[in-house]
Amino acid sequence: MLPLVLLALACGPTDEPDDTNAPALAAEATLEDDIPTVAWVRWETDDPGTSWVEYGPTKDLGRTTVPGTVASTAHAVLLAGMSPRSTWYWRAVTEIDGELHKSKLMSLETGVAPRELPEVENTSYDASLALPGYTITTSLGVNAWLIVFDTEGNPVWWKAADEGTVFAQVRLSPDGTSILYNVASLNFGTDVGEIRRIRLDGEQLSATRTVMGHHDFVGLPEGGFAYIAADTREWVNPDDGLTYTVVGDTLMEVPEGATDDSGNRAVWSTWDDLTVAVSPTEDDDFYPFGLDWTHSNSLKFDEDTGTYVMSVRKEDAVAQIDRASGDLLWTLGGVASDFTRTEGRAFVGQHSPEFIAADRFMLFDNGDINAPDAYSEAVEYSVDMDARTYTPVWHYDLGQRISSYLLGDVERLANGNTLIAWGSGGTITEVTPDGETAFQVSLSIGAAIGFTHHIDALGGVETP
Repeated sequence: MLPLVLLALACGPTDEPDDTNAPALAAEATLEDDIPTVAWVRWETDDPGTSWVEYGPTKDLGRTTVPGTVASTAHAVLLAGMSPRSTWYWRAVTEIDGELHKSKLMSLETGVAPRELPEVENTSYDASLALPGYTITTSLGVNAWLIVFDTEGNPVWWKAADEGTVFAQVRLSPDGTSILYNVASLNFGTDVGEIRRIRLDGEQLSATRTVMGHHDFVGLPEGGFAYIAADTREWVNPDDGLTYTVVGDTLMEVPEGATDDSGNRAVWSTWDDLTVAVSPTEDDDFYPFGLDWTHSNSLKFDEDTGTYVMSVRKEDAVAQIDRASGDLLWTLGGVASDFTRTEGRAFVGQHSPEFIAADRFMLFDNGDINAPDAYSEAVEYSVDMDARTYTPVWHYDLGQRISSYLLGDVERLANGNTLIAWGSGGTITEVTPDGETAFQVSLSIGAAIGFTHHIDALGGVETP
């Protein structure tokens, strides 16, 4: 990838005066060819210091990259989150012994987004209600993409899937400079599962082989990942006495950078505790090599309790697994639930269950797509662990206008709002506890939305 060095005309100083007494830093920005909304800002100082870049669409700036934590004399900061085909202003900053050293206020012109990106048809944003920042998501349709949107629905970062592959989960690294995502083959006929880490300028930093991996993964506190893998075994159907190849799921752990399964650890399998329930005549042909039984589709890890929460979609169930022992602690939902629902409808085909407090969890309920009044919704439940009951306490269904037969996601935000991805409905909504729309972006017909997360900031200091 060759960077385009910005000429003085496109990256020249403005008339804005420097607001420090220290000599101005001599910084230069380079814009990336493949992602021309991403730039590197580089400069040097005589003494070591920590650095960041202030930037924004006006001379008032208003945004900063994630500050570095390691003092250095050579500074490289990744600038991201800029809208295409627009002017952006920036200023490099280094703190040395408590004193701020800044460059002159500079400007740059960003490039054009690819025509192949899914078209944004509708956006809305209420600054008084929404959480500032960005939204990162996966999109499926004619082409598969990773996309970061700003609050106006502009794509500020993107990556196309390799031919014959799709994206599932995508996450921003804690330092804001790299993105983690997983890939699988388009029809799951070939095992190409990987978790990849790429820098925001598009450079791949690592690839981790996830044998038979699909749908979701999470980073582990000590490094490495946990992921969901297809677990294929032979099963004798008690109804007809015939043997069928059935696909369940295993929860796996793998060190980052692994090239095969030699370092993998199997934590738990659906075959360990759940009863096979498949119909050979009603299989959806999701897997070309066997009957789709559990179709687990999302995974969360709670470091405080040392437990995983996994969504077992085709069982309409949520499972909690102890990481250390691999024991199934309980299931919630479905025919073998350890909990009783006190009111409300049963969730069906759910995605992204997550505990947001010790006694609260939420999920995206896809709903029964075969029901005459089918609709999807985000639901929050209160849970009584002693009584083994759960009760819906909040929900949002977009006026029952969307019934998502695939995908979907939900995330509780720091300001109390909820971010919802409507799967095959092609829409992302941030909604307040009272049901007011704070932010919404809808893509063109045919584009589905996968896992979706809020991002506070993009860019930061290059990792040594």
